[in-house]
Amino acid sequence: MFISSYYLASWRQEREKGNNMDVITKEEQKMTQEFTLFNDLYMSKFFEDFNEGVELILRLILDREDLVVQEVKVQDRIINFLHHSTCLDVLAVDASGKKYNIEFQVGSFSNLPKRSRYYAGEIDHGMLEKGEEYESMEEVYVIFICDGDVMKCGHPMYHFTMKDEMGTELEDGRHVLFLNANYPGDWKLKDLMDDLKSADPEQMRYDVLKKRTEYFKKKEEGRMRVCEGMIDWYNTRNQKEREQWEEKLKLQKEEADEKLKLQKEEADEKLKLQKKEADEQFAKKMLAGGEPIEKIMEYSSLSEEEIERIRKDLG
Repeated sequence: MFISSYYLASWRQEREKGNNMDVITKEEQKMTQEFTLFNDLYMSKFFEDFNEGVELILRLILDREDLVVQEVKVQDRIINFLHHSTCLDVLAVDASGKKYNIEFQVGSFSNLPKRSRYYAGEIDHGMLEKGEEYESMEEVYVIFICDGDVMKCGHPMYHFTMKDEMGTELEDGRHVLFLNANYPGDWKLKDLMDDLKSADPEQMRYDVLKKRTEYFKKKEEGRMRVCEGMIDWYNTRNQKEREQWEEKLKLQKEEADEKLKLQKEEADEKLKLQKKEADEQFAKKMLAGGEPIEKIMEYSSLSEEEIERIRKDLG
């Protein structure tokens, strides 16, 4: 479910007019009831401090009952001051140090293969401390749970690793998975996908996810957290837009300054060459008139060696 900035702005203004900010309005109750995990705002609140839920999802997708999640971050922004920054939906770390990025994607699948490559690279940054060997790098999983078939090959799930044309594994530790939450047939993760798409806890199969959904859908405290998240999201969005605009202006200024610097350097070099050519022409005329080298050096920027070379060239 997409919420426009205009709608959120209007909603926030109306809410701030109310006398009791601790009461959930009917409109807000309706909105929270319609949210699923494919809504960024609700998803970030749902998985906040919810290691158990992330652990369940990863265990089922990767078929690893022994997987233990120790840390979860939501909407984790990886800042890159020189290049494109990244905001990850869910980033989890297990007991062995392996990292898992879970993304919920609605439409716009064409850029996902290269986006997954970029995300994996960004997650890799900072994995090694100074002096550590590359062998100590843990595996990285980038998992996109989508509302359609990314690869359009009719499969419910794709698990990519690096291989050569003969099928030999590179074993670099990078995994990319695309899951189709709307796959029409029966498969091992159908119940999980249905739970992730559902806005109604009564329709959920997994108790861990059901109880969490009931908290946000039926409990006053949970609904309030989502509504507070809406205001935070609105403020953060405005702040990000300002930061992005300021960053854009900064980059434009840096590019303009660099362009001016290059133009000045080119102009200086051209002027230097022109002066040298003029001095050489002057030296040729002075030498042809029998003037001494010392006098030519006095009235030009040429060295004694350069004038001697010109005299030899003249024969």
